[in-house]
Amino acid sequence: MLFVIGTLDVGGAEMQLVELVQRLDARRFRPMVCCLAREGPLAAALHEAHVPVFSIGFVGFRQRGVWLSLTRAIPRLWHLFRIIRRERPQIVHGVLFWAYVLGAFTARLARVPTVVASRRSLGLFKADKPHYLRVERLANWLTDVFVANSMAVRCDAIQREKLDPRRVLVIYNGVDFARFRATPDRPDTERGFPRVLVVANLIPYKGHRYFLQAWQRVLRRFPDAQAQLAGEGDMLEELLALADQLGVGASVSFLGRRADVPDLLAACDLYVHPSLQEGYSNAVLEAMAAGAPIVATAVGGTVEAIADGETGLLVPPADADALERAIVRLLEDRPAARRMGRRAASVARSRYDMDCVVDRYEAIYEQLAAGDVPEFDAAEGMSRCAV
Repeated sequence: MLFVIGTLDVGGAEMQLVELVQRLDARRFRPMVCCLAREGPLAAALHEAHVPVFSIGFVGFRQRGVWLSLTRAIPRLWHLFRIIRRERPQIVHGVLFWAYVLGAFTARLARVPTVVASRRSLGLFKADKPHYLRVERLANWLTDVFVANSMAVRCDAIQREKLDPRRVLVIYNGVDFARFRATPDRPDTERGFPRVLVVANLIPYKGHRYFLQAWQRVLRRFPDAQAQLAGEGDMLEELLALADQLGVGASVSFLGRRADVPDLLAACDLYVHPSLQEGYSNAVLEAMAAGAPIVATAVGGTVEAIADGETGLLVPPADADALERAIVRLLEDRPAARRMGRRAASVARSRYDMDCVVDRYEAIYEQLAAGDVPEFDAAEGMSRCAV
């Protein structure tokens, strides 16, 4: 099996792929990973597990001029073609846009029997890029099966890409529960102030701007509250300036990339996810696994993960007022917040176990290797760890 992805930088899709590759049954599968651009920090875990990792230095088609772009890209794609011809995988599985597009073209050119493509986000990024849709539909014609990570993503892909619904399966993201210690009986904080956590890369669609606007109002009710924002990205300077402009800079800590997210979750009083769009948020699932009370926006697959009022509170996206009210509600009513956290932990452990996710992928790969193309089953598709 050859998995193709842009990089192995820290991100939701990348972390899910690394978990999957590491857990595949070595007696039945021989996984390899090809990064289109560069390896990234997550590659270390694969090297340690003796999984071959290749990179071809492809940086996209962003250079000036179509012919210049193609001239620079063709040698890189020829490198991918040679890797496929040399390793002779039975299945090529592309993850994220350019990986599943270029992976499909190159795999078919190299005569790979089966091509799989993941859909891990809503297709909003293609709304003003009609050329993306055109090249994607060509790649789709060469692809056997599509795997979405939520029903919302599945429906979006079917509608936007005109896919055959029978070929679009659903496997929800998984969580490695060994990393998280759920604390169903979280005591009231001994610090004397509430601590609120946001874990998301600092990019526009994660909604940090609306969190900071809401936070300004939260501080009127809880003047000693502290917010921790874990993640890195191009918006750091802009968000630092906004925090100062809103007068909340002293109460907001930008933590950067963190490897100790489970510890941060165990120590927080509330987890907030203000994203404007999501396929299926790993950060939300991890907060659930840790038993943290959650306030999140009702976008994409998040509404499939959280039952509003039972395992967390859902609010409309881009609505700082609603976000503030929900945060204040759970900070004021600690018993209700703890009950939601306990329920969320219980639901997460029953639905999102990573081993269950890997079992479903293995079943799909074995069906495909046997020449049988799996089809979406509506009854099973609504279950969390099902095709």
